[in-house]
Amino acid sequence: MKKKFLPLLFPSLLGACNSVFYQPLQQDLYDPKKLGLQHSEERIPSDQDLTLAAWWFKSIAKESYKKLIVHFHGNAENMTSHFMFTAWLTQEGFDVLTFDYRGYGRSSAVAPTREGLIQDGCAVFRWVQQHPVLKDYELYVIGQSLGGAVAVSVLAHCPTDQVKGLVLDSTFSSYRKIARQKLGGFFVTWPLQYPLSFLVTDDWSPIDSVAQLKMRMIFFHSPHDPVVPYNLGKDLFEKATAPKVWVDVEWDGHTRAFGDPESPYREQLVKFLR
Repeated sequence: MKKKFLPLLFPSLLGACNSVFYQPLQQDLYDPKKLGLQHSEERIPSDQDLTLAAWWFKSIAKESYKKLIVHFHGNAENMTSHFMFTAWLTQEGFDVLTFDYRGYGRSSAVAPTREGLIQDGCAVFRWVQQHPVLKDYELYVIGQSLGGAVAVSVLAHCPTDQVKGLVLDSTFSSYRKIARQKLGGFFVTWPLQYPLSFLVTDDWSPIDSVAQLKMRMIFFHSPHDPVVPYNLGKDLFEKATAPKVWVDVEWDGHTRAFGDPESPYREQLVKFLR
């Protein structure tokens, strides 16, 4: 290959490697109404004339707290499969807003990028701050897996005093480090884990900005997480400077803390939010 083609090829390789973090799906998977969950459908404007699809689940408890949970979901599918991780909180007196990033679900059909997801998260907070009802609510953020990484960067880049707490579930510290560890887990790519990992940029990695956040934080992570290595969650926790709590999730799997109605970690989450 001639040298003059290398500058053109390298950005393409970087883009392809970074895109593996996003596995969006456009089609609906589950209908909340069939599960007895009522919601309103919202459209949130983001940058460059993009719009984001969002669902607002309102509290159904006798005692409501005027607190809104903003849910940043993980990297795969869309909010029509992820809402079940948080919509149950309406029974505990909280409102819940979950949304799809660009390229996901019913949001604008453009390719998701790391910076684009940051812009989308900032747009959601702007929408809340301007909403005639929600502007007076306290905000709590729940970020799961990739969603946690996005949420940390959004809160550092677009800070708002409305946010009183951050919940991170199975979140990693660095895009490059998780790529390196995944490459090191296969015998074929193990010898090349370091050089290949440099094809993944580390821009907007949460470990670079988590120390800026001043709200209370609680981290949930399983020591047996097969997707996001436990040590990368611990790295992020150690770098955080705000009041923080670490919870070992004693179940195997990824993002296992809140999906099961019998999970003891749901009670811990509710106590933190209250």
